[in-house]
Order: sequence, then structure tokens, then C-alpha cells
Amino acid sequence: MKANLKLFLCALVFSLVCACGGKDDDDDKHKTQAERAGIGAVTQSPGATPFVAQLSYALRNFDQVASIDYRIAPRPGARSQAAAVTYEHDWLARRVAWSAAGGAIAFPVFGLYANHRNELTVTTTFRDGSKHVAQVAVPTGGYSGPASVYAAPDIRRARGASSPGFDYMLVRNGLTSPVVIDTDGQLRWVGVGLADSVSSLFGGDAFYIGDTSNPLLHRMDVDGSLRSSVLSDNRLSNFHHELAPGKTGFLGQFDVRDNGVLRLESTLAEVDSSGRVIKEWDLSRIFRDTMRAGGDDSSNFVRDGVDWFHSNSAIYDRQDNALLVSSRENFVVKLDYDSGAIRWILGDQSKHWYVNYPSLRALALRVTDGKVPVGQHSLSLLANRELLLFNNGQASFNQPAGTPRGLTRTYSTPSRYAIDETARTAREVWTWEADRQLLSDICSSTYEAAPDQYLVAYSALNGRTQARLIAVDGAGAVAFDFAYPTTVCDTVFLAQPFGLNGLKLR
Repeated sequence: MKANLKLFLCALVFSLVCACGGKDDDDDKHKTQAERAGIGAVTQSPGATPFVAQLSYALRNFDQVASIDYRIAPRPGARSQAAAVTYEHDWLARRVAWSAAGGAIAFPVFGLYANHRNELTVTTTFRDGSKHVAQVAVPTGGYSGPASVYAAPDIRRARGASSPGFDYMLVRNGLTSPVVIDTDGQLRWVGVGLADSVSSLFGGDAFYIGDTSNPLLHRMDVDGSLRSSVLSDNRLSNFHHELAPGKTGFLGQFDVRDNGVLRLESTLAEVDSSGRVIKEWDLSRIFRDTMRAGGDDSSNFVRDGVDWFHSNSAIYDRQDNALLVSSRENFVVKLDYDSGAIRWILGDQSKHWYVNYPSLRALALRVTDGKVPVGQHSLSLLANRELLLFNNGQASFNQPAGTPRGLTRTYSTPSRYAIDETARTAREVWTWEADRQLLSDICSSTYEAAPDQYLVAYSALNGRTQARLIAVDGAGAVAFDFAYPTTVCDTVFLAQPFGLNGLKLR
């Protein structure tokens, strides 16, 4: 009897234990991935500048994470939308953000206000759609460094309640890494370790900066960390002017020394993010061949060792598989991407290229309305395929002695052109002249942020001592106007709208 009772009690205990274990397993099966993730308190450490911090928290299973995003609450009274960034799984994986051994994930937040208690919402989204949300306060100190000039603009007109079509600007400059400024005039990001970012861009996952002295392409992560790649062709040197998206890589502009011959600012090359040169276009050869085929002697136009072309902007036209290249000395030229053949030329027809060379004159577009581009910078193609550029109004600097240098205006403007390649005409369909009071003879830029809303950067006003960032719409209404001291183009080489209020890093 006692034995039977003992067996009964053992069986009862076993069944109770099994029942408890089964219930726990069943409960766990019904939990979301967020609930099972084991996320703990968010810890933080300062980044390379006050605009960056490093966050981390415990995490059991990185494979189940779809993305991590954060939102930085705007300062009181700010008009700019909140900085909001999403890190997708693949981007985090490439950065080795998760430590399996430590069971934790770490990632940067950038776009913080300096000298401010930043209030962040950090959301981890899992593959089953569940989310973990954490509120994090990140206090920052003040900033002092080469980008300090951007922290104290002369706000000639503050942004009002209406949107200028964008909330953040990426400024390429000759002082430091690229900088990000919001439309309230607040400096929101800068890196360390670079003294020039004229030839740079945000390449989708990081900032890429061409070196002006060495055949190097730098990659600066959003946390400010820097690594460099050597170009695969050591003939290329001096990244200058713009770096822009190409067909598969980045379009860079270079000087080249080849067999003892120096070609100044007349070589374009496409490079990938590792520095491998994909394709090269020698503008000296292209124009020599074109002019020779048209019966012209090119020797007093294409001149080795002389800055005869001065390439300052080049963009890829995906729809036409073509390149649009700005020659400050001469014109805008459209080239076939594959062959380099010249499709058309748009420029001041009182210059040497048009007056003295029938082979180039035959390729010219006729401007039927408005101003011709003169000394232009910052090409871009709009959604309707119109061409937008900054029309400096500066005659050529380096034409041969006794040849025509072209027009000189007393003011600069953004200019937008509708081009009819069949009729071989161009019309200036929009411009903003600012009462013809602003002359920025070199550098400078204009980009469309939203339909009929523009960011215009005047790099070298008042004898190249002042830069201004102005948001203007198609009717000429100014949304904001910020001024900064400069030496030549150092403070603002060009400025583009930058989507820090919805940026996805993939």
C-alpha cells in the first residue's frame, strides 16, 4: 500500500512538472519576436563629435531583426522636421553591429544637436512585424572645431512655418568633412580627420570623399570613422570639384599625368566604392578627335598643361546612357557614355569655341529664350528632364591670348533649361535673379528639393568673402537666407538638400 502511494505521489509530481514546463513552452511560442528578444536597457557613449553617440543594448537573436530606427525630437521652436534614420538589417550586418558572444548590438545615432539634451525614440522592428520601442535621452556637449563657422550663421531670414521642400542640407566645403545643417540654421553633423570635402557625396550608406593630394577615395561612416582606398589607376590624381553618382559607381574629376604629359581638369573617371577605376573619359582626346574629324586644328583650343577645359560638374543621365559635363571655361557638353561621342554643346556663343571652330559650332544648341550658361556649376537633371545649373556669369579665365573670353555679367542666377535635342534648341524656362544684386563668380550651386522649390548656394559673394544658403520657390519667395564668412569657396563649395528626416541605410 505504501509502495502504491509512493508511486502515485511520484507520478503526480512528474505530471505537475510536465504540465508547468508545457505551459511555459506554449506561452513562449505565443510571444512575439520582440518579446523574446531579451532587449535590456539602452546604454550610450559619446561619439567622435557631439553630433554622434553610440547606443547599445542586449539582444538575443540578430537574425530576427529587420531594422532599427531612431527619431530625434526637434528643439523647442524648431521648424525642421525631426531627424529620423533607419538602419536596415544588411547595413547593420556589414558593420558587425551585433556580437553573438556578448549578446548585444551597438549602433551610432547621428544628427544630434550639440549642447542639448536630445530626446530619442529608438524602435527595433522584427521580421514578424513586432516592435520594441525605447525612449532615450542623449545629452551632448558643445562643439569646437573646423566646422564652427556653420554653428553661427548670420540668419538674414529665418525659416517660417511653410516648408521650403526640405529640412536638411549637405554642404561640401574646403574646411572639413561634409557637414549637415538643418533649415533652422543648426549644425547637425560633421566628421573629423579631413580638411577638405569639395569632391564628396553621400553614397547611400556612408560619405565618400575624394582626396585632393593623393590617389585615394575616403569612406566616412555616419559615426565619423574613416577608411581609405587606393585608386586602381595611379595616373589619376587630385579629385577636384564634384563627386556624383555614375552608372554603377561615382563620377570623379581628375588631373592626369600620362607619359610625361599633364592633363589638367579635363579627365573624368567612374570609380567604385573600393577605388577601382571602371571607365575613363579623356576630354582632351575626345575634343581633339572631334575637331580633327570636322576639319579644325585643335592646337589652340585643347592645350596640354593648361586648364583649358576646367571640368567642374559631371552627371550621368540614366535614361539616355549619357554624361552631362560642365566646362567652366567653355560650355555644357553631352557625351555618349559608351563611346564618348559629343551629342551637343550648350554655352556662350561669343566664346572662342564657337567663334573660331566650325566643328564645335555645328554641335551647338541654339538658345531661343533667356540667358545662356556662362561659367556654370552644379548640373542636375529634373524629373521632367530639364537641366538645372548655377549660372555664374563669369567669362573664361584661361582662353588663349587674343581669343574671345565671352560674356561677363554683374550677377549670378540659378537657371533651368528645356532642351529639344531634335530641334537642337534650349530655352531658359526658369531663373531667379534676386534683383541682380548677387554675384558669385565661381563655385556655387542650385538644386531642386521638391517640385518648384530650390536650394541655392552662393559660394563667393562680396569679393569672395561671404557665402549664402537661400531657399527660394519658383515664384521667387524666399523661405530662408543664411550667410557665413568665407575665404574664396572654403565655407560652401556647394550645398544639396539632404534627407536626414527619413534616411534609410541599406
